[in-house]
Amino acid sequence: MHLAISVSIRGQNAAGSPFSEVCQTVTVNANGCLVEMATPVAKEQPLTLKNIRTTGEIPCTVVSLGNMGVGKTQVALRFDHPSPRFWGLGFPPEDWDPADRKRPEPMKR
Repeated sequence: MHLAISVSIRGQNAAGSPFSEVCQTVTVNANGCLVEMATPVAKEQPLTLKNIRTTGEIPCTVVSLGNMGVGKTQVALRFDHPSPRFWGLGFPPEDWDPADRKRPEPMKR
């Protein structure tokens, strides 16, 4: 789901020094998110993600690095364990079929 949520990301940079960066998500789901980061990170790097609104924290891993733009790189993060409640949103179950949803009944006059 495309949704901008303010997050803080903590970890270690390539030199082993701790870093913390505040950014926004591009997309979110029950298994992780896509963010644009200025701090360089590497694939498979462990990080900690904090949802600034809820103050919840979760360990995650860099799974891919994407397009760079204006000094930032798109970084896909996967939670170490699925956590559909982390974002404070309700996600449909994995076996949900949108074709099964009920259509609103027409209003009777």
